[in-house]
Amino acid sequence: MADIKHIFWSLLLGGAVLGGLPIASAHAEDDEQALMARGAYLATAGDCVACHTRPGGKPFAGGLEIATPKGAVISTNITPDPQNGIGAYTLDDFEKALRRGLRKDGAYLYPVMPYVSYAGLTDQDVRALYTWFMHGVQPVAEKVPETQIGFPGNIRMSMMAWNMLAESEKPETGDSSTYDKLRRGHYLATALEHCGTCHTPRNFMLVEQQDQYLAGSQLNGWFAPNITPSNTGGIGDWSEDDLVAYLKTGHAKGRSQAAGPMGEAVEHSTSHLSDEDLHALAAFIKQVPAHDDDMEHQARDSFGTATQEPDLRSGVVHRVDDLNELDGPALYDANCAACHGANGAGTADQYVPSLYTNSVVGSGRTDNLVMTILEGVNRTTPSGHVSMPSFGSHSDVQRLSDEEIARLVNYLTIRFGSGDHHLTAEQVGVMRQPPPVPAVAPAAPQGAAQPAPPGHT
Repeated sequence: MADIKHIFWSLLLGGAVLGGLPIASAHAEDDEQALMARGAYLATAGDCVACHTRPGGKPFAGGLEIATPKGAVISTNITPDPQNGIGAYTLDDFEKALRRGLRKDGAYLYPVMPYVSYAGLTDQDVRALYTWFMHGVQPVAEKVPETQIGFPGNIRMSMMAWNMLAESEKPETGDSSTYDKLRRGHYLATALEHCGTCHTPRNFMLVEQQDQYLAGSQLNGWFAPNITPSNTGGIGDWSEDDLVAYLKTGHAKGRSQAAGPMGEAVEHSTSHLSDEDLHALAAFIKQVPAHDDDMEHQARDSFGTATQEPDLRSGVVHRVDDLNELDGPALYDANCAACHGANGAGTADQYVPSLYTNSVVGSGRTDNLVMTILEGVNRTTPSGHVSMPSFGSHSDVQRLSDEEIARLVNYLTIRFGSGDHHLTAEQVGVMRQPPPVPAVAPAAPQGAAQPAPPGHT
């Protein structure tokens, strides 16, 4: 019976039978596996998991609250569950959502879903992504809440006007895996990695200003820096290898280290790209038009040297209930020197980076330095795990007040970086973010009524 079935399918597919094995069927299976592998790689390059997985949640099951100037948008379940996810989507439905921002029911997606970038994907890559999401992702029967934001964003049709203003990428053609280096880099940067989504400033309508592509933008307390090849405002002094190292490990020695949203992008996406793709991406970024920055007059990673100051320790133990205020040097000695060293040089292998020739400390903006102190660093890549404790409200080591962080940051930038920024406690307070609240309730027990199909981002 098995042999008859093999012969039937082989003949049906126009193949031949050799030694009892259907050649066409075997080839079709190989092609399907290749398409699946391609789809998995593309989903990683697109960093889909970052937005569609809540803390502690299952991959791609949605529920992450994404802060926007108009309110929190809740990411959707994109597993192949037919009731709660995208299991009922056809390839055409999937393409419309991915490249045009349209749900299966015809409603518009919110542009936190970077469909204006994914619009540049080739038809072949859209098919590969669809195949992998439908057959390579575990379905999760978990409903997520509808996004609730204020007027006019609560009217989905208003997104039609936004889409008319936004400039979507034009779909690429051909086999993207065969593109030459710069074309492949362009494809990765503009479509898959959607670098401009974070690094390009937006106008009052929250549309990316393409004439300032990759010139830097505010991002929920963080600042996605200028990554154009400007010698003062950007990364003009970085080599292609520097940028590849940063994208692969989250660290470029003597340059910078990734934290916050960029740390997540490195962990979930760029650290898993092939070396060939990383070099293509870096080569493309290195040749985009350079944009200078009014707040940056010297390369961010060119400030400071190792310094050796007199030992501040008096031999008197500082009690945790001692409410006397510490100045900047004392705060550094109590909270930073144990890892970064009294001279700020970090460790010899730079697992703990130096604080001089450091683009975070040398920046003309203190946003990322403040956010790193508040939130810490926690990223895992194939090259290893990197961690720095948080000193914010939920610190496990030491909770610093807004005033203490302001004094510490001003001291760090004076001693190792771009000078005194006169940061105030009020400014730190604005950046201090409350902890995210899980938006998804536990899954209903078996036998419970099935939830209605959800809305989508």
